[in-house]
Amino acid sequence: MVMTRDALLNQKGGVAKTTTTLHLGGTLAAAGRKTLLVDMDGQGNLTTGLKLERLNPKGELTLARAMLEGCDQEAAHSLVRRHSENLYVIPSALDLFTLPRHLHSARSSEERLAWVLELLQDEFDHCLVDCRPALDIDTDNVLRWADHVLIPVDVDEFSIEALELLLAQVHTLVTETRTAPPHYRGLVINRIDKPFSKFHQKVYDTLHALPLPVVGEIPLRTVVAEAKNKGMTISQYEPKADVARMFHDLAVKAGYLPETPAA
Repeated sequence: MVMTRDALLNQKGGVAKTTTTLHLGGTLAAAGRKTLLVDMDGQGNLTTGLKLERLNPKGELTLARAMLEGCDQEAAHSLVRRHSENLYVIPSALDLFTLPRHLHSARSSEERLAWVLELLQDEFDHCLVDCRPALDIDTDNVLRWADHVLIPVDVDEFSIEALELLLAQVHTLVTETRTAPPHYRGLVINRIDKPFSKFHQKVYDTLHALPLPVVGEIPLRTVVAEAKNKGMTISQYEPKADVARMFHDLAVKAGYLPETPAA
């Protein structure tokens, strides 16, 4: 088993990054792929969205502690919680809020996430890391580990600026560390609410004109919020919904799943 390693990144908040991670992961799990989701945000929206408990820094190993103190394979496995068939999660914990401060003084500070997740390399088909909205050493850790980057955006002028900053950070990290750049799977345009105003149509057209391909377009749908309220992915809650098909199309277009042969 060769695990694909993906970072879902955007320092701009409100672009449905966690929603993308959750439902894309659910789509892969429904397709029979053993999938691990990693909640790197101290707010823990991915964790609570799947109705899982946050890890307790005072009573159990957390991802932040594993990154700072090191761990073996058994300890790495102890971080993982099973949500449902083929879908697993490393939950959030409050000590992720202070992790960047501690990492700055740590040896090989940009390698710490890789040290943990590589212990799980042979256990899963896919690993998707949901990053907090920031450009800091957390992001550097994810970028040093990931082979692929998927970027959720929304139809907002600040998405263009945020994307430029993110690409600049990736370039700087690659240059400074002399590592190969990650492969960009493309952009996922979220929270689409048509018909567009002239302003939003201009932003939408600009996103499509960028060098990175648009691999998915996900509209606002009440059923997505309903699934989250139940702690389920859209593939579990309403697999015949149009938005479930859109997440499947995203998985195909972004290269996670093969195209379904025509009947």
